[in-house]
Amino acid sequence: MTHRFRYEQRFVENQDFRTRYRYNLFINVPLNKKVLEEKALYAAFYNELFINGQQNIGNNRTVELFDRNRTYLGLGYVLKPSVRFQLGWMNQKTTNWGKGQLQLSMHHNF
Repeated sequence: MTHRFRYEQRFVENQDFRTRYRYNLFINVPLNKKVLEEKALYAAFYNELFINGQQNIGNNRTVELFDRNRTYLGLGYVLKPSVRFQLGWMNQKTTNWGKGQLQLSMHHNF
C-alpha cells in the first residue's frame, strides 16, 4: 500500500492561475506469491481524489470544490523487480460527467 499527495499550480488558458490538490491511495495485492517479486501476479487498486484550490476561475466564472475522482481496478504481472505491467479499468467521475477507460501500463523503477 502506498499513497501520494500532489499540490498542482495550474495555468489554464482563459482562466486565472489555479491550484489543485490530489490524493491517491494505491493497493497492490499479490495473488500467486507472498510479495511482488519476479513472476508474481497481483490485483491493483487505486483511488485518486481531485480538489480545486480556488472556485473562482476569473471573468465571474466558478468551478466546484470537488474536481474529479478516479477509481482503478486491474491485474498486474511482475516481469522483474524493476518492471511491472498492468491491465485494468479506470472509472473517472466529475459532477457533470463520468467515463470508463481501459488502461495498459508499464511501471519501471530505476
